[in-house]
Amino acid sequence: MSSIPLPSTLTIQSVAADHAQLSELLNTVESPVTIDASSIEEIDTAGMQLVLSLVNQLHSQSFDTQWQSPTDVLLHTADVLGMSEALALPSST
Repeated sequence: MSSIPLPSTLTIQSVAADHAQLSELLNTVESPVTIDASSIEEIDTAGMQLVLSLVNQLHSQSFDTQWQSPTDVLLHTADVLGMSEALALPSST
């Protein structure tokens, strides 16, 4: 089992650097993969796009994925953007 920890801030200011870091991690993970979202304190649309890209890449490689402790911030933002289902996240409502 592998774990991919997400940073506390996923915003447009850091998304390029975060993308590079997550891409490196993708080369080292083995299925099943846990996405650790327990430290997310701030996330914007660009950050959500990065998370969706990560999930899609894992699924395209046939990795089983699960979420670890998604924060209320992540859950709420996914709900507002209509991305909860695509990310397989529970609704925040």
